[in-house]
Amino acid sequence: MKLSVYARQVGVSYRTAWRWYKSGQLKGYQVDTGTIIITEPTSTLVTPVTTPKVAIYARVSATDAKRKGNLET
Repeated sequence: MKLSVYARQVGVSYRTAWRWYKSGQLKGYQVDTGTIIITEPTSTLVTPVTTPKVAIYARVSATDAKRKGNLET
């Protein structure tokens, strides 16, 4: 399967899968057109453990609230 398809199935970016291929962690070959074909069977695909990510954004716009450290103003 193509490296891009492998990356999508595993849930990583193409760049990460490409680095894995270059470091020898993925078995495959590159055809004349430059396409990388992964030869590992589908049953050995590694599914990464994904954890939910949360981002919190807070901002203080008033100068006196910023000095006081009070976010409720």
